[in-house]
Amino acid sequence: MEKLNALHYPGKIYLVIVLSVATLLSLISVYNIQTPEGSRPYLFIFWDTFLAWVPVGFAVMLDVLFSYTRKRVRALLLIIVGAAWLFFYPNAPYLVTDLLHVFARYSLDPTKRFWSDIAFWQHLFTIFTIAMLGLLLGAYSLFSVQHLMRISFGVMASWIFAILVLLLSSFGIYIGRFIRWNSWDVIMRPGHILQELIVMFTDRSKLYHIVSFCKFMFMVLLISYVLIYVITKVRKV
Repeated sequence: MEKLNALHYPGKIYLVIVLSVATLLSLISVYNIQTPEGSRPYLFIFWDTFLAWVPVGFAVMLDVLFSYTRKRVRALLLIIVGAAWLFFYPNAPYLVTDLLHVFARYSLDPTKRFWSDIAFWQHLFTIFTIAMLGLLLGAYSLFSVQHLMRISFGVMASWIFAILVLLLSSFGIYIGRFIRWNSWDVIMRPGHILQELIVMFTDRSKLYHIVSFCKFMFMVLLISYVLIYVITKVRKV
């Protein structure tokens, strides 16, 4: 138990419980949204939210492996689980991009100001809550893994790692939103993905589109993560 205490347990467990309650309340709000025709337009967010929780599970696994496995097998297991965490990590901040569905699915009346309609704000605030949840879930798992990196390799290396993860995650969100790849496609269709990547990075128009989106996504991820990181550290002082 002392080893887990050094990794901020049981505080992390309490935080997971809080995030679980927030997730439940957010999904109830999502389910309660109905169109005038009676359909529920955002049920797909349940699956997106489940995927956002997957890296949290892997982060907990990494803590357990780091604390209790023998040195001979620890490195191999950490690499395997760490790679799985990295592949699934973009699914958490990906929830930010679900904000677009408010404008894609909400029925707008062109004859009046849609922002005067309370139903529009219900849609917007509900999906905004989901977006915030995605940032918090991503921050939780990255903070946890960065702490392991800091213990193993030092503060500088841990921040280089965190920034690289956020950069890669920005690109991962791009390909998930625009190219519609999933995390498991890396394993299931590596050849196809490699061909697509070559096309994407050799086509100037596509490369411009990638860079334009990723730079804004990276700014959102970096600013939100640093703020959460600083607030967490200040509360420990």
